[in-house]
Amino acid sequence: MTTGEVQSFLDRFLSAWQSQDISALGACYADNCVVVSPIFSTLQGRSAVEKSYSNLFKALAVRHIRLDDTVIDSSGPIRAVVVWTVQSVHVGEVFGMPATGKNIERTVAYFLTLENDRISREVRLYDFTSMLMQLGVLRAKPGHVA
Repeated sequence: MTTGEVQSFLDRFLSAWQSQDISALGACYADNCVVVSPIFSTLQGRSAVEKSYSNLFKALAVRHIRLDDTVIDSSGPIRAVVVWTVQSVHVGEVFGMPATGKNIERTVAYFLTLENDRISREVRLYDFTSMLMQLGVLRAKPGHVA
C-alpha cells in the first residue's frame, strides 16, 4: 500500500468509527486479526473485534471524533498510528457502572499493522484516568505547575 492508500484506508476506518458502523469496521480487519485492547483483553478474529465494537458502542455512544495525529510507516510491514479524541455519551454499563448519561471525552491511540489492505494486528491505548474521572469513579486534584 502506498502512503496515500493507507491514508484513504484510515479515512474509511475513522468514518466507520464516527458512524458506529460495525459492519464497515469489521471489513477493515483481516479474518485472523489480533487486537490487544485494555477493555476487551486480546481479541482474535474479525467476529470478536465486531463484538467488541458492538459492546463498546452500547456503553459509549460516539458523538464526535477529532483526528489529532497520524503516523504512517511503509518502510517494512505497513504500520500506522492514529491518535484521536473521542467524545461519547455514557449510555450503557461500562466497568460495572450503569449508564450515567455523562459526556465523556478521551484520547485514544491505535497502533495498526496492515496486510492486504486490512488490519492484521492492532494495539489500543486509552486515557483511562481522565475517563474514570469524568465518570466520577476516580477523584484527583489538578497537578501543580512548577
